[in-house]
Parts: sequence; structure tokens; C-alpha cells
Amino acid sequence: MKLISRIFILIFVITSLNILAQEGNSSKPNKVIYKMKMSEARHQYLNGNIRGGLNIYRELLKSFTNDAMINYRIGECYLDLKEWQLAVEYIENAKKINTKITPEINYKLGYALHRNNQLDKALEALKEYKSSVKKVNPLYNADRIIAQVEFAKKMMLAPVDVSIVNVGKNINSRGGDYSPSITLDGQTMIFTSRRSDTKGGGVDKAGDYKYFEDIYLSNWDSANNEWTKANPIEGKLNSEAHDASLSISPDGNQIYIYRNDGSVYIGDIFVSKKRRSGAWGEPVALDKQINSSYFESSATLSSDGKKMYFVSEREGKKYGALGKGDIYVVDKISRTLWGEPKNLGSVINTLEDEISVFIHPDGKTLFFSSKGHLSMGGYDIFSSKLQADGTWSTPENLGYPINTVDDDVHFVLSTDGKIAHYSTVREDGLGERDIYRIEMKNYDLLKGTQKNLSIVKGNISASLDGEKIEAELEFKDAKGEVIAKVSTEETGEFLVTLPGNIKYSTTVSAVGYKSHSFEFELPIGEQATFIMVKNIVLDRE
Repeated sequence: MKLISRIFILIFVITSLNILAQEGNSSKPNKVIYKMKMSEARHQYLNGNIRGGLNIYRELLKSFTNDAMINYRIGECYLDLKEWQLAVEYIENAKKINTKITPEINYKLGYALHRNNQLDKALEALKEYKSSVKKVNPLYNADRIIAQVEFAKKMMLAPVDVSIVNVGKNINSRGGDYSPSITLDGQTMIFTSRRSDTKGGGVDKAGDYKYFEDIYLSNWDSANNEWTKANPIEGKLNSEAHDASLSISPDGNQIYIYRNDGSVYIGDIFVSKKRRSGAWGEPVALDKQINSSYFESSATLSSDGKKMYFVSEREGKKYGALGKGDIYVVDKISRTLWGEPKNLGSVINTLEDEISVFIHPDGKTLFFSSKGHLSMGGYDIFSSKLQADGTWSTPENLGYPINTVDDDVHFVLSTDGKIAHYSTVREDGLGERDIYRIEMKNYDLLKGTQKNLSIVKGNISASLDGEKIEAELEFKDAKGEVIAKVSTEETGEFLVTLPGNIKYSTTVSAVGYKSHSFEFELPIGEQATFIMVKNIVLDRE
């Protein structure tokens, strides 16, 4: 049997080579080659190598220029690659050649037109799809896209008053750049990039065949009013697989990241802490109640570090799971332990994906991206307020032009609410996806919450040798009520947001050192968040 099998394989290979040779010597397209290449292209596509399949289809198109199915499959590839204009072009070509090449061609065309911002034509194609099929495929929800198109048209007629600017080539590259996170003082940004100089330069062959993700860091240059050239973050955060930034802690001493070795889809949330030397330590996986056997992503800390909001795709009533990706909150029990996560509930979470969550320093305003709430297309950014009874308000769409018909994600807002950053695709982009800065001074997203926040930051060191100290700080107002408690890590650095125009009394305590108390009056910034620096020296007992 083995000999027969080998003979069969040999005959197949020789026959294939002969066919290929004939194809090369003949001007007539060969149908056998057509079937073989179409099958191989589809195999590549279905196994995640979209560009591999696309390249085969495009090569076939040279010989079969008037083939509706090849044009359709090329358009389908461009849809998955989110290259909307090319998707429209090739699907329209397929339709001109054969209007009935597939039952869903008008759905795919309407989807592509929608995401390419050709809204009226999108409505025509989607309505044509609905009228042309007797039984609607549940995978193709035309009514949902029609609702998004109509909502997009409505939003575009009433744009919000903001200015959106690409942060430039110091941050953005030809690859995808996204997930910005900025310290509360606005001085440090981390973000994720899929550019060619990522560690190892590897490509995710088990996923989308793009470069693996790495984490990059940039500092704010106040003299030139721009971000410095971003570089791969130093330390042990980046590996030769997927390493994505989720957030940097408000004080800049911890970085939460997503890690995936590229062999499986599931990844976990890790935390890396800054060392006394300034380098970032080896990332450590968070507790098992946070990292489940499902996909976890997008973690953000409250300004006091006592709560974490994160996204998980865990399933089941045990977790209160509602959709594909839900937002959860978990309280910190101690320096290293977290409590049990709680699902934020059906007001926030939907049957679809919620991603890229961010809690503002006011502790009450939540921003996230969602496919489940009514959007202009894909993911839109929404905000919700934590109310006095502990419930969340109905999420509000941030509106156009912040939200578009494309995916708009990773929104972060400055302490004073005047500047935001996020990740999106726009015509002036430098690559696949870029990071943008939004001027928000005329668009108040912090209505009804604490706005007069200022920042106190500094470091705590020993009087004799200047060694950095792990310490506790307690801030009280004039009535003696505790407004905030913060702890330093081994760097001795602290940062806390406090209501301004208040006089505070502060006590600093550390094991082996004499406690230290002082008073200060904290102003409010007029043009930007006021930042007070307090460097504290402690004497040994």
C-alpha cells in the first residue's frame, strides 16, 4: 500500500509540473491550474493568512481578468484587511461581471461601502441584499448595518467641537500604532506598535502575518510641544512574541501589558514594576481570578490604584458574563492581591464586544469602545458616569468626528479633560492605524464630576544616603477627613490627584523611619492641570 501511495503522489507531482509547464508555454489560461490555485488561495484565507490568499488571487487575475469569483474573493480579502476602498472596487467588479456570483454579494458590498464612508450607496446595496434573498443568513445582519449607516449620517450632521491632529512620525509608523496610555502628569506615553524593528522582527504566522506587537515609550518635550521619538521600552517587557501595552499606572511606576506567545489566541494580563535603577522588571501574571482560561485584555487603574477595570471574554453565570468581551472591575486587597472581579452589568456590557476601557482620574467617568451599542460603524467610543447609587449611566456616544465609520478605540483623557488621545484610521494617517491627539477644551466630557483636580507628586528618600523609600502617605483636608492614601513602590516615587483650592495636612510613614508631617495649600491650574512637586526626606529612627 505504501508503494502504491508513493507512486500515486509521484504521478500527481509530475502531472502538476506538466500542467504548470504548459501554463507557462501557453497563452491560454488552464482550468486545472485555476482550480488548484483557487483552492490553495481559499485554504490560505481560511487559515488566517489573508495576504497569502490575496497574492494568489491577484496572480490568478492576470490570466482570468473577467472572472467574477476571483474579483469577489479579492474584495473579501481586502474587507478582512480593512482596506475598504479596494474592497469596494473589487466587489463592484465582481457584481458587474455576475450579479449573482454569491447570494451575499450585496451585503458585502454594502458593508464595504459603509466602512468606506459611501453611506448612500451602502444603503442601496444593503436594501438590495434584503430584497434579493428569501431567507436572511444570520451571519449577515443587514438591518444592523443599515441602522449604523443612518446613525452615522445623523452624527455627521451635528459634529462635536473638537480638533483632531495626528501626533506625528515620532510616534506613528507604517505599521499599526495604538493603545496609548499616559501618566497623569502628561509626561510619559506608552503604546503598542507592529513595526519592523520590534524585538526579533518576527511575524505572527499563526495569526494575521503582521509583525508581533511590542511596547514603545515616548516623553513629552515641553520645549517643542511634542512627543519625543518613541523607542522600544527598556527592560524586560518586550519579547519575541506579542507584548502589548494596556496602561501605565497613574504614577508611572507600573505598566500593565498583554502577552501572547503567538501560538494560541488566548493571552493574559501581566504587570511590570519600575526598579530603583529606572529599568522595568520582569512582567508577572496577575492573579488567577483576573487571568482566566479565556482571553483577557485592556486594563486600567483608578487614580488611587485601588480599582482595576479590565476586559475579559470569560463565559458563564459564575462571572455574570453577557457577551463576547465584557468589562469587569476588581478591588485591590493588598499590595499584591486583588479581590473577585465584578461584571459591570448590562448597562455597559452587550452581547457584542466591549474593549479598550479607561477610567478617568475623577474615578467616575468611564470610557470604552463597543460594537454592541449603536455606533457609526465598527467600534465607537462611549462614556458612562458612576452614579451616587453605584450604578452606571446609559453610555453616550462621543460623536463625530471622534467616532467615525471605522474602528475608534483606546481613548484616554487628561486630568483636566482638555486633551485626549486615541487610536483610529484617518486620511492623514502614516500607517495602518495611528495615534491622534484631540483638543477637547470646547467639549466637556466631565459634566457633573470633580473637575478641579490637581496633582501632587514627588519622591521619598532617606536623609543620610538618599536611598529611595517605600512609604505610605495620608492626605487630610481642613476638617481632618482623609481624602487620599497612597503608597510608593521601591522607587520611592508617588503621584496623587486631589481636589484643588484646599489646604492639606499630610503624614508620611515608613518602616524604620520617623514619621513626617507637613501642610500645604494646593492651587488649581487655569490653563492646565496644576502639578505640585513635593520631595520628602525621612530620618531613620
